[in-house]
Amino acid sequence: LWDALDFLEKSKEANCQLTLGKQVAVIGGGDVAMDCARAAKRAPGVESVTLVYRRTREFMPAEPEEIRLAIEDGVQVLELHAPTSYNKETLCCEHMELGDWDESGRRGISGTGKTTNLKFDTVICAVGARVDNTLFEASGIKLDGRGRPVVNTACESSLPGVYIAGDCKAGPSTIVGAIADAKFAAIDILTKLGLPNDFVRVSQPQNPNDLYDKKGILVPGSKQNIDGHRCLACDQLCELCCDVCPNRANVRIAVPGFADAHQILHVDGLCNECGNCGIFCPHKGDPYKDKLTVFWSEEDFEDSSNRGFLQLANGQYKLRLEGGKIVTCALNDAQVPPQIATFIKTVVSEYPYYLGQ
Repeated sequence: LWDALDFLEKSKEANCQLTLGKQVAVIGGGDVAMDCARAAKRAPGVESVTLVYRRTREFMPAEPEEIRLAIEDGVQVLELHAPTSYNKETLCCEHMELGDWDESGRRGISGTGKTTNLKFDTVICAVGARVDNTLFEASGIKLDGRGRPVVNTACESSLPGVYIAGDCKAGPSTIVGAIADAKFAAIDILTKLGLPNDFVRVSQPQNPNDLYDKKGILVPGSKQNIDGHRCLACDQLCELCCDVCPNRANVRIAVPGFADAHQILHVDGLCNECGNCGIFCPHKGDPYKDKLTVFWSEEDFEDSSNRGFLQLANGQYKLRLEGGKIVTCALNDAQVPPQIATFIKTVVSEYPYYLGQ
């Protein structure tokens, strides 16, 4: 059983010539997992490499290009399997099923109780690394429910004078985010010491209304270090698929009960599948395929594979749910996930003009 980073380091030292056996499993779905899988595929004697992932491929956090390259290298993907144990020969996995959408924008998962034993000569664990918080606990630093330190906007912990930044603060993120944390901490420390700082601009998480006000305003670029104010903070508020659609087939609607104030509805009848929204999407999807879709006709519904709905008569709807399952029922039917039902009810009551009827 290999740790992902140890494996990559040793694999590099050995020029991808490690002895791994014939069958290799990589647990995880991130960029590091893809790196491990592609490196393992190049090892001598390896016949197959399998990515074992607890969700489905569409929810893998790895960059789409990384996933594509791994599959082109011959890496297989085993979806909805969560490893529970490995005895150097057999990897035991529980079969999972997708649940409702969570705040991360991915589907939640739950175990089915059914397990499968799979034979692998080598298993590489590439799931997210966790920060060892024992030092935080020993120092009396307050932690939240996820074991992460509680900090203020300057990244100062509950222990005065102790600042925590980067991955230790809130889990894996970007280098840019870690640098920003360090700047907040440095400014706070310098201010307390009565010393000046030369940071031109450091942006805190912004108010959505402020971001909306900046949209559509053209500001020339500058060679000075002040371009950050032009940023629309797509990691906090992203509706580019609405902005760039020439046919206005992606629309923003307000749905109560969702973590994000606004949700995106795709209107199939207005879409010519130009793919523009996918090109501009700063995340990893194709909004015209991924977003919940409203259909205007039975023919359009059958011609698509999108999750979505078609309004019928007498309070009935034809829905395509996750996994391609098609049902015809009322929205209060147990087959309809509550969040999907809420989404559709909102469209019907507040945005009926998108129904195309």
